[in-house]
Parts: sequence; structure tokens; C-alpha cells
Amino acid sequence: MIECTHVYKRYKNGVNALYDINLKVDQGEFLYIIGPTGSGKSTFIKLLDGEEIPTKGTVKVVGIDVGHLRHSQVPVYRRNIGVVFQDYRLLKSKTVFENIAYALEVINMPRDLIRRRVREVMNLVGLDDKGNAFPEELSGGQQQRVAIARAIANRPKVLIADEPTGNLDPAKSDEIMTLLEKINKAYGTTILMVTHDLTLVNKHRKRTVALENGHIVADLAEGGYVQHDQ
Repeated sequence: MIECTHVYKRYKNGVNALYDINLKVDQGEFLYIIGPTGSGKSTFIKLLDGEEIPTKGTVKVVGIDVGHLRHSQVPVYRRNIGVVFQDYRLLKSKTVFENIAYALEVINMPRDLIRRRVREVMNLVGLDDKGNAFPEELSGGQQQRVAIARAIANRPKVLIADEPTGNLDPAKSDEIMTLLEKINKAYGTTILMVTHDLTLVNKHRKRTVALENGHIVADLAEGGYVQHDQ
């Protein structure tokens, strides 16, 4: 599903972001990526979604060598990947239904299928009664649910959740985690969740990969991760 082999990333300004990253993630896995600011987490995500290409090594996602994609091929490749951000990135002028539908309109899905799929994911994320609401009328937790529904509307094989609970209180964070677990099980979606929240990591235990100064310093099974100096 995801395979990184001897991956290095050096930016044009001379910053070395990743060193010799070797990582394999199987279909249906749920994986945390943790590490302090500047550890390489954001660069790693950018390599997976085709925003950056590795300086050395190979990044393969769903069998596609991402670093060898032509610029024109990247948008089509990205249909395999859903991304959820900390700041939701919803369209304020569109309703909940329209925000989710927009992700399907841009890939030219037939209108009747869009309506059916939007209703399905709204039900999955528990927002059946919010279709006509605008983002500003929702709580932070509800807005993140809309963002997740939009990200999975096209049934991506991989869902990248970049600090999805960063703006939420512990109770809402737990709700989002439970929802992501539900998606993982219901669709078999491979989920990579970037987080600073070690309390969440240790409560909802999954495979955990820790980055530090561009290196993988730990790759642990579902035993949780405890580090006190972050």
C-alpha cells in the first residue's frame, strides 16, 4: 500500500528534512506519525501526496511511484488519497452538503451518485441533520467531521489526517478518533495520522512511527508511545 525505500529529502535551500526513511504500511493499517516540530512529519506527508518528490529513494503509494509522476498526473493520482487538516479548510459560502459534494463534482462524478454518496458519508460521520448548515454554524468537532466526510467521499485508499484533533478539546478529540477507527474498519481505509497528542496515542493504541531530525527513531506496534521531553 505504502512503501518508502531509502528515502532522502533535501530542499533547495540546503535543509535536509528526511534521511534514509524505510517504511512499509499495509492496506487497512492505522498508523500514527509523531515527532517534535521540525522532525520531518510535514515533508513525509508532502512526499506521499505528490507535493514534493524525494531527493533519493522511492516512494510508492498504491503501487504508484509518486516521485516519477509527471505534474499533469498528480491530480489524478491524488484521487487515491484523502487529506484532513487541523484547520478544516471548509468553504464558508457552501453548506455541509455542498462542501462534501464539491469534492466529487471536481472529479465529474454523476450528480445522482454524488447525492447518494454525500448522504452516505454524512450518515457515517453523524451529521445527517446538518446538510443545510454552514460551517460557521457548527462546532469545531462538527466542522472536522465535515472535513473527514469530504476527504472520504471518493472512497480513497489512503486517508492522511494531519493533526486532526489539534484544535479540539480532549472529549472532541476522542470522538474524532472513534470516527477515524470506524472509517478504518468500515472501508478498510489505510489511515496515517500525524499528531502531537501523546495522550491520544497512548489511549487509542496503534502502530506508532516516531520521527526526529528527519530520522525514524521508533516504529512500535500497538503498545503505545511514552516520551516525556516533547
